[in-house]
Amino acid sequence: MLHPFITFLLSFIFYTLDLDKFEINKSHASSILILPEKRPHLTNYYNYSLGTINDMILKEGGKTIGKIIKQNIKKNENLHLFLKRVGFENKLINAITLKIKSDYPSIKILRNIPTNHRIYYAIPKNNLGFGINFKISKFKDLYVWQSNSNEIKTKITKRPFNQINLLNKVEIKDNLYNSAIRNKLPKEIFSELIKTLGFSIDFQRELRKGDVFETLYSQKIDLITNEIIESNPIHYISANLKDNNLKFYKFTTKDGKSNFYDQDGKSSQKTLMKTPLNGARLSSGFGNRKHPILGFTKMHRGVDFAAPVGTPILAAGDGLIEYSGWNGAYGKYIRIKHNGTFKTAYAHLSKIYKKTGTRIKQGDIIGALGNTGRSTGPHLHYEILISGKQVNPLRIKLPSGKNVPKNELEDFYKQQQIINRKIFAMRNKIKNNEFANLKNLKNN
Repeated sequence: MLHPFITFLLSFIFYTLDLDKFEINKSHASSILILPEKRPHLTNYYNYSLGTINDMILKEGGKTIGKIIKQNIKKNENLHLFLKRVGFENKLINAITLKIKSDYPSIKILRNIPTNHRIYYAIPKNNLGFGINFKISKFKDLYVWQSNSNEIKTKITKRPFNQINLLNKVEIKDNLYNSAIRNKLPKEIFSELIKTLGFSIDFQRELRKGDVFETLYSQKIDLITNEIIESNPIHYISANLKDNNLKFYKFTTKDGKSNFYDQDGKSSQKTLMKTPLNGARLSSGFGNRKHPILGFTKMHRGVDFAAPVGTPILAAGDGLIEYSGWNGAYGKYIRIKHNGTFKTAYAHLSKIYKKTGTRIKQGDIIGALGNTGRSTGPHLHYEILISGKQVNPLRIKLPSGKNVPKNELEDFYKQQQIINRKIFAMRNKIKNNEFANLKNLKNN
């Protein structure tokens, strides 16, 4: 009978060589099973995390520990307070924290452990030693234990993971957000999709039932827990609308900057997003209207989007916050200067998250929708100003971002062909809107 570790290693090698055989049904995407059911014991992988602190002690040597307990960090707790709360003695706590600081002087996790962060530990009692381990980042763990000579040992290790690519197709049944949720599209991928397509699509007016969005993205799977560590990055985004078909490919130029470009190498980015929030409806357009409060006809120099109070408001473009605060009838108000020509303004906010003078990036959350100032209901009043004059945000033609440099177009087209081949192969594997996975894009 093979040793359990050899069995796992052979299974791992087989999985790595035969990844194309795996298909992930979208209805079970939240519980992807990549490895055999038993937790692997990577006892020969010196630099990698193991299943438990007990596994690390068995591998490195140390005092046998008792029952491993798991608890979460409470609000305003650091490692010292946590260990004291769960039953460690002060003298040992001081020795543990001093040893960690000595071995890893640059580590900040001791005082900045997030609330609800999970820690595994075994308390020393009788002739048993202690053990502690917890994540210090998505991809690293910290282990602390006691040697047979009562010396405190520490080790930082990397969590082993595998990267797969997923193709996700979302057909709109009611709205884009709900349809994406039903199709198990990760939130971070959804946000990137909105941010990328927000330059070219008015999400409040252009979407129809039956429109199709497709994304090709990577996921990192933790090989110990089989959990998704992160979904990132996106390689491809497409939108097949009634009157608008779009395809964008991720490409990194020689200066190290990554962006999305269409089939001809033109940037997906414009100077400003058409709509600086998601899930709203246009409630009032630009131009003359009878003011709902004042009662007489007045020029409306922006557009209004109705949505629930608290809806995040996004910066329509990179820039500097020129003003942030109360502004009379506008209520809580933010104005961003994007360059020497363009500014945007956001009024009637319930909350402001960015101060005057803050430099922000396109898509950053700057505030929350509200009903402050002279307003009859929750909405965002949004303005675009060109050389100080308000213009209609829905009709303005915005200049494009930087395109792929001419001397890099050949590389871009090669990358585009690789992605297209992968997508074609994956589509052939998809039946009844299932997910499909494929090897890393680099394997062409």
